[in-house]
Amino acid sequence: MASLPHPPLALIADGFTSDARADRAVKAVQAGVRWVHLRDHEAKPKAFATAARLLAPRLRSAAADVTVTVNSRVDVAEALGLGAHVGRRGPSGREARERLGAKALLGYSAHEHAEAKGDRTQGVDYYFFSPVFPTTSKPDQPPAGVETLRAFCRVASPVPVLALGGITPERVSVCRGAGARGVAVLSGIMDVDTPRAAARAYLRALAEHA
Repeated sequence: MASLPHPPLALIADGFTSDARADRAVKAVQAGVRWVHLRDHEAKPKAFATAARLLAPRLRSAAADVTVTVNSRVDVAEALGLGAHVGRRGPSGREARERLGAKALLGYSAHEHAEAKGDRTQGVDYYFFSPVFPTTSKPDQPPAGVETLRAFCRVASPVPVLALGGITPERVSVCRGAGARGVAVLSGIMDVDTPRAAARAYLRALAEHA
């Protein structure tokens, strides 16, 4: 299995096909983030692939040790030599692993306990479990809560879990205490005026609760 980047903070670079959003991801890496997850549900396949091809080297220029993963588009991850992330739809974990090889970082988006041991998750290196708290990115989806996160981490073990959804720096300690290896963040970095400062706040919180 591939190991998680350290520190275990995944930036969900949602809408990264926008130049402004891509710039925010680069700033976060300059501030110390070492894992960027490329996601854009609205982008057409060609636009997604082109934007990923352009952004990946920019991120690596900002930090040579940055890990880049691609949401859902396993073909893009394969073409660019990146990690990938799958879920309930599209390629399964086993299918993605066969395409990407043993060294690629491979994850799965989970929302309930059964997914931790389901057939689709075979071969994954980590889980995003969401939403833990209320989140503006999914306002209609009720939060699972910390106790559900705790229960999922127990079921998923030994595969590490990153908490996602409404994560603030102040909530990092609660998520770590529930068993999460780290956190994944979208709006807390991508939707603020100072992404560098926001990224550093999450990194400090993770360091304090390592």
